[in-house]
Amino acid sequence: MNTASRFTRRTLGVLAASLMLSGAAFAQGKQVKVMTFGSTWERVLKPLAPAFKQETGLEIVPVIENSSAEGLAKLQASRANPGVDVWFTGEAIAMRAATDKDLFVPLPKDKLPNLAHLMPGAHNDMFVAFWYFPTGIVYRPDLVPGGKVTSWNDIFQPAFKNAVALPAPTVYPGRTILITALLNGGSIDNVQPGIDFLAKMKDHVAMFHSSDTNARRALARGEIMAMIGSPSAVKELADQKIPVAMVSPKPTPLIFEGMMMVKNGNTDAAATFINRALAADWQKHMTDVYNLGPVNKDVKPADALVAVLPTPANSVTFDEAKINAHLGEWTEMFNKAVAK
Repeated sequence: MNTASRFTRRTLGVLAASLMLSGAAFAQGKQVKVMTFGSTWERVLKPLAPAFKQETGLEIVPVIENSSAEGLAKLQASRANPGVDVWFTGEAIAMRAATDKDLFVPLPKDKLPNLAHLMPGAHNDMFVAFWYFPTGIVYRPDLVPGGKVTSWNDIFQPAFKNAVALPAPTVYPGRTILITALLNGGSIDNVQPGIDFLAKMKDHVAMFHSSDTNARRALARGEIMAMIGSPSAVKELADQKIPVAMVSPKPTPLIFEGMMMVKNGNTDAAATFINRALAADWQKHMTDVYNLGPVNKDVKPADALVAVLPTPANSVTFDEAKINAHLGEWTEMFNKAVAK
């Protein structure tokens, strides 16, 4: 073989290898990896994924988390290679995560024109809400005494023993503690009355769960009669033809949950996904199939959601910065109280 031929073959080999590497990089860039809750993926995002891929060329790859706290721990443990582009989380934990500048990046607002359509307070430099919802009492009318629940006090009566599920502090961050604190004369600045009440009621509660999905399944199977939950649980169970209702008594917290952008070298894809998630058609799909509140102010909440929203007198909001600052301490107090 002459020198020219050898040179040509070597050149073609290098070119082929280069094209293979470029192809792999291109294929990698055609995905957006989204860490989200199992129910959110199955009911909201998965049905939208085929059209999104056709529209943008991006495949949504789900990474499932049980709670925002669990998701944050996973991301921090793998910060050198997080493998996630967009992370779903509650607002309180988002505030904590936002200080980690090596893991999370500010939202590129110039690439998110749909921010202009959001309700006030639904986004900041690092976090944008995807929905809002009340955390009230979701229950089975066919199982509860008298067929109806009207107040928090109802589910702590003897007839509900071993038939109630309450979220652990990391689910709906701190809300179980805050609700019981307010019911027993405490406040966000004094949660001890709530901790003491939960300690007294620990044998009454069937489960302090770390996964909302597990509580929903228990309610569906009739293993419990009631749970602290959101309107999305009502929609999910009703779609399964399971009798279900929700009441939002005083105090019912309102919560924002949404998205943050992870530093994973795929910011354009992440921005494309986030902006699409805020569009009116995705927001309408979300409220219709998941029964949570749209943050896009051009979208009307689903009728089933409107029916369970708390009255202004019954709703309560909390200082998310205080929750963020004290959630670890409250969780330790809770764990000691319920483990005695």
